[in-house]
Amino acid sequence: MTDEERKNLIATWDDKALGDKFEVNPYGLTQEELKTLQSYDKLEVKVERVVRDVLAQKTLNNSVRYKL
Repeated sequence: MTDEERKNLIATWDDKALGDKFEVNPYGLTQEELKTLQSYDKLEVKVERVVRDVLAQKTLNNSVRYKL
């Protein structure tokens, strides 16, 4: 496992652990943990927008290709 893969794995587990911690005791999180969760949320929104844009582009390409 490369260092990059290890970092990604740790980030994924930390995300899940922080989410669980937030669900159980939201007031027990540190300021840094809250900022981390906020950055995860912002990233998720950006990823959703990119996926939506890619799907829309594919739909347009298919409609032009097949003249729907």
